[in-house]
Amino acid sequence: MSDIHERAARELRAVVDRFAAGEAEVVRAYAQAPHSMEENVDVLLRQMGREVQRKKWMDRFHDLAAEMERSVDRHTYAEILEQMSEETAHYVLLADLVEELIGRKLTPDEALKYEVFTRYEVGRPFEQTYHPLLPEANRLIDVAWEAVQALGPDRCRHLIHLAEGGGGGAFVEALRLHGDPFRDGLARAMRRIVHDEMGHGPARIDGYARDWVHTEDELAQDVHWLSAYMAQHLRVRNEIWRTPLSEERLAAIDRGDTAPFDPTVESVAVGV
Repeated sequence: MSDIHERAARELRAVVDRFAAGEAEVVRAYAQAPHSMEENVDVLLRQMGREVQRKKWMDRFHDLAAEMERSVDRHTYAEILEQMSEETAHYVLLADLVEELIGRKLTPDEALKYEVFTRYEVGRPFEQTYHPLLPEANRLIDVAWEAVQALGPDRCRHLIHLAEGGGGGAFVEALRLHGDPFRDGLARAMRRIVHDEMGHGPARIDGYARDWVHTEDELAQDVHWLSAYMAQHLRVRNEIWRTPLSEERLAAIDRGDTAPFDPTVESVAVGV
């Protein structure tokens, strides 16, 4: 890689690592305080709402399938199918856990209470993508739209992929929880989710830097928009976990003040 590509990879990875550590801190902060089962279940329902979001693509999936090898690249089609399958499986894991904790079946309204759009979709009115209970998730759609206007849809799509799962910090930290039915059950579910999610974003960084960053201006734009997107994703994670971090603490993380965090799954105790 050339010097500009190496610096781009290094700086973009630093952004992902910073906010991954911030998302892990959200989970730690929640876990350090006592919570009722109702609050714990609410966290799971909020995460379920993000995992089930691919269901909202079904009205457009027929067109994607029809256009494969025409206007839709086969690799893109396969990637969308894989993402839909994985995220639906994650939703099922978490929904099953909720029902185990509450001792009954969820009603449809309960299970889908926090179902959201996770990104701006071209051609869909904004009011159809906003959720009345999730202002930070709504703002993430706005930030993604602003990034599209600044970078263009193709560049933005590849850049935002680097932020997938918020860098994975929250998932790894949740995998470390144990000590009661909620924590133990969530750790079990997170084993599958971590296996599917970890590395998706970071694994793309070198390729993105090589293919998309050729000038200092492009690097500065990418660092700015990746930081803006991940800063808002951090606030979404905080919203999912019922806002354990203050806005002052979130702003400090934005500036780079993060607590130590070991992102390696191998550091998680076996059997938790």
